[in-house]
Amino acid sequence: MTKCIACLKRSESGAAAVEFALVGLVAIGLFLGIVEFGRGLYMRNALYFAMDLASRKIMTDAAVANGDVETAIRGAVGFGASSNLQITFGTESLDGVAFRTILIRYPITLLIPGLTNGSFTLSVNRRVPLS
Repeated sequence: MTKCIACLKRSESGAAAVEFALVGLVAIGLFLGIVEFGRGLYMRNALYFAMDLASRKIMTDAAVANGDVETAIRGAVGFGASSNLQITFGTESLDGVAFRTILIRYPITLLIPGLTNGSFTLSVNRRVPLS
């Protein structure tokens, strides 16, 4: 009986599985974090592209309707459901110059469950001069 216990103490048959479990968990977590970070950057860049498109549309025609600008924004965003975009228009004046303001928000839910308690929101805002 003591000979069998001594034999088990020297056994290395499961060492590779234990090492993989420790290293693999960190490697998979790191990989998924990189994927989520890249996904967030892609969405942020797509929102900025949509905002640039809307700004150009307003700068070329200051009388363009908000509905037309909103349609252009929703068409430019190529990820997720464009119905989740929250687009807010406004106007303001600063030092005698009139501006149209645009705010685009998009709620993001991470693909990795349990990483955060809820979703967070990407937002992009811009002030476009009308003159």
